Amino acid sequence: MADQDHLRYGMVELWRPRPEWYALPQNEKEHFVEGIRENLQNLDNLGIRLLSIWSTRGFTDWDGMAFFEAPDMEAVAAISHGSESFDWYHHFEGNNIAGEFQSTEGWAEHVLKMGAHNIGPKRK
Repeated sequence: MADQDHLRYGMVELWRPRPEWYALPQNEKEHFVEGIRENLQNLDNLGIRLLSIWSTRGFTDWDGMAFFEAPDMEAVAAISHGSESFDWYHHFEGNNIAGEFQSTEGWAEHVLKMGAHNIGPKRK
């Protein structure tokens, strides 16, 4: 596993089940969950840390969220690719948000510069 000081990128993954998940027989759901566990072990071997999984039902339109840390953006992409290999997105709708680590001081500097130097939101 990568050293904590080198985990400079992260991803928040939000999800909710699709109708296909509810229609899946129980034994296939169990097989699916075993595949996701295997994927998480593979991600760990790449230096990606699953920090936590949260239930968000009742708080948002999403059913859950997970927080990951990774050593680089290629590793962040591996999180989604690993999920795809187990048909995650066929069974669950998701929204992934990736970012680069920022210290509190770095965040404060960035926020204070907003507007002063035409630093605004990056839009597509």
